Amino acid sequence: MILNHRRVRSRLAALLTATMLAGLPALAAPPSTVLPDTVAGKLGGELIRHINTDSPARIAQWAPTILSSAVADGDKADLLKSLASAVRDSGGVDFVDARNQGPMLVITIKGHRTGRLAVLVLASDPAHPDKLAQAALLPIDDPAFYAGWPKGPVPHAEVARLARDALDRLVKGADFSGCLTVTDGDETILDECRGPAERNFGAPNDHETRFHIGSIDKSFTAVAIAQLVEAGRLSWDTTLAQIVPDYPDQDAARRITVWQLLHHTAGLGDYFVPEFFQNRERFVDPADYLDLIARQPKVGEPGKDWNYSNSGYILLGRIIEKVSGENYFDYIQRHIFVPAGMRDSGFDSVEDVTPKLATGYFLDGPFSTTWKANAMTLPFKGSPAGGGYSTNADLLRFARALKSGKLVGKATLDKMFADEVPAGPGGYAAGFGDRLSHGLHIRGHAGGAPGMSADLAMVWETNGAVAITSNEGETATAMLLAERIADLLAAEGARP
Repeated sequence: MILNHRRVRSRLAALLTATMLAGLPALAAPPSTVLPDTVAGKLGGELIRHINTDSPARIAQWAPTILSSAVADGDKADLLKSLASAVRDSGGVDFVDARNQGPMLVITIKGHRTGRLAVLVLASDPAHPDKLAQAALLPIDDPAFYAGWPKGPVPHAEVARLARDALDRLVKGADFSGCLTVTDGDETILDECRGPAERNFGAPNDHETRFHIGSIDKSFTAVAIAQLVEAGRLSWDTTLAQIVPDYPDQDAARRITVWQLLHHTAGLGDYFVPEFFQNRERFVDPADYLDLIARQPKVGEPGKDWNYSNSGYILLGRIIEKVSGENYFDYIQRHIFVPAGMRDSGFDSVEDVTPKLATGYFLDGPFSTTWKANAMTLPFKGSPAGGGYSTNADLLRFARALKSGKLVGKATLDKMFADEVPAGPGGYAAGFGDRLSHGLHIRGHAGGAPGMSADLAMVWETNGAVAITSNEGETATAMLLAERIADLLAAEGARP
C-alpha cells in the first residue's frame, strides 16, 4: 500500500511502511544500535547533537550547511520547520536505532518529554560526499505496538478484540480519530468510530462522517483509465502527447505512456512545491496543473525506476477528460461512484460546505502536543491524484464493485495487476498497491497528509476487506492498523 505525503514525504512513505510493517519480506537486516560510519550516519549524529543543544533559531541556521543543492526549497523548508519544532518540543532526543533502506539511512529517535518516536531519513549526495541530498524528520508510531499480535489465523471475535483494543490505545495516544470497518463477505467483524470530527464544538465521528482520503483517489483514476481502455478509446501504450497536445513539454510527452503514468514510472517529479501552495486557488481542474508539472525537474527516465508521482495522476485525469469529453470530477461521479453505489464520496474545495465532512487535525511538529487544523495545508480542491472524501461504507462498496465486475471486466482487471513495479512492501500495479500475506494478495491504496490518514485493504482471493479513515495525525497510523488486520484476515483465508 502506498501513502501520499507531500513531496519528499510521498517518496519516503513506502520506505517507512516497509520499516514499520515488521515481518514483511521488504524488511532488510535488523536495525543497528549504533550509527554507521558513513556520511549519512555522521550527519545524523550531528543532527541529533544539534537538536539536543541548539535553540530553534540556531538549528535553522546550521542545518542548511549540511544540505546539498539537490534538496528542493520546499523540502528544505519542511526539514527546518521540523527540526526547530523538535528542539522546541522534544526536551531532547535519544538515538534508538538505525536501518539502511536502499540508498537511505533511517534513524529512529525518541523524545524525552513525550516519549514519542520520529525518524530522520537521510541520503548522501554522491556529487557532494560531505552533504545530504535528501533529509526529512517524520513522526512514526512505535513498531512494538503490534508485537503481541498473532501471526497465524484467529477467530473473527479475536480479530475484533485486537482491533478494538488497538483503536482504544491509538485514541489514548492521540494517534487516531476516525472509523474502522472490518468485513469478511457478508459478515461485519467490526465497525466502530472514535474521536472528534470537529474539535471546536466537540462533534464526534460516526458512521456517516465523511473523511478526506488522500491518495486513495488514485485508484478511482486508474479504474477510469481502465474503463476507457476497455471501451477501445485508449490503450495502455498511448502516449501523453497523443492525447494531451496542450502539455507544454511535448518532448517528454512523446516518451511517456499511460501505463507508465499508472505505475509511477514516467520519471516525473511532483507539483507539491511552494508555487503550488502559494497559489493553490489557481489549481482546480487537471488542465490548471499542466504548466506547473512540466516545469518541475524530472526524477528519472520514462519506463525506468519507480518514483511516486502525484503529477502523473493529474495527467491521467487530463487524459480522462480529453478521451471522454467529460470533466474529470463528473466522469468519476457518473462512471465510478454511481455504479458502485458510493453515495457519500466526492471532491470538495476548501470553500465548499460539505455536510458531515470531518475537519483534519495534526500535531505541530514530530514531538508536539499542540493540534492544528489542516485547512492551510490542503490543495484548494481534490484532484485525480488525491484529496477527495469518502466513508468506510463507500470504500467497501467500491471494493465490492471492483471485484464483482461492475466497474471493469475480469480481463481488464487482471491486466491492471500484471507486471507490477517493485515498490515498498510489495509492488505497485495500475493504481493499486499489492503485497503478499500468507500466500494471498492484499490489494488497495492508502492516503495520508497532515490531518488525514486512510486505507482500503482487500484480501483479494477471499471476501475480506478493511477500510479505515482518520482525521487526526499525519503518520501511517491508520494504514498500519488496516494492514495488520488484513494480515489476520489473510491468515484465516489461507487455512486449508
